[in-house]
Amino acid sequence: MLKQRVITAVLAGIVVLIVLLFGEEIGWRWLVWLCTVAGVAEFSTMFGARWLSISTILSALVVTLIEWFPVTFNHPIYLYLVVAIVLVSPVLTRDPGGLRTTSVLAFGALYIAAGGLSLTSLRALPVGWFWMWLFLIAVWMSDTAAYFVGKAMRGPKLLPEISPGKTVSGMLGGIVGGAVGAVVFGWIAHPVYNGWMFAAVGAIISLAEQLGDLVESAYKRVAGVKDSGRMLPGHGGILDRIDGLIFAAPIAFWLIDHGIRGWFG
Repeated sequence: MLKQRVITAVLAGIVVLIVLLFGEEIGWRWLVWLCTVAGVAEFSTMFGARWLSISTILSALVVTLIEWFPVTFNHPIYLYLVVAIVLVSPVLTRDPGGLRTTSVLAFGALYIAAGGLSLTSLRALPVGWFWMWLFLIAVWMSDTAAYFVGKAMRGPKLLPEISPGKTVSGMLGGIVGGAVGAVVFGWIAHPVYNGWMFAAVGAIISLAEQLGDLVESAYKRVAGVKDSGRMLPGHGGILDRIDGLIFAAPIAFWLIDHGIRGWFG
């Protein structure tokens, strides 16, 4: 199991590395879109929809429109249409009880699409390669530190009814790890801002990423599943790997685009 996890993680890391180094913005956009469409399909199946059901296809369509044509959602009519489809579909299918499931799927599609759009928007910023790497390194360092610190120190559980394996020490270790990763990479790659700023960004990214992981854990508990899917041997589904990324990405994008570049730029 561990060997399978390591092989999958290495292969996935190589793909991300190649796309970030050689794929430019368009390559990164395609990779994010493929992952988020797979993620929203997994989210749909978690709640009882089939892979090629109308609900899953509509969810994938919402993700595609938001990520590739975000300007179209600047007008309220488009968000209204998403909500209207959710409200009307149980009427057309003569299944009033289906409103609950349809609402969850629509909400999940919007949540995943917002994360995907933020990931591509980060890469499109001035010096976008730097901010994208800073974000990913903060997340990876956060995950690594949280795992090892939590395993070594243990202590009180964070939210055992949602994620039994997570501890308070692991959460704090993850925040420190995210901050350290951002500081080290920032100083080496683009030493324009001070270290405290990098530390703050890394810590906030870590906190958001860990919260995103808990959010997906809660959804899986409600759905009664252990993993979101089986696409990644040893890891579960695509959504299991990108849940923290897509939750933290909108916060990171806002922080960098409207915060750092405004306050320190």
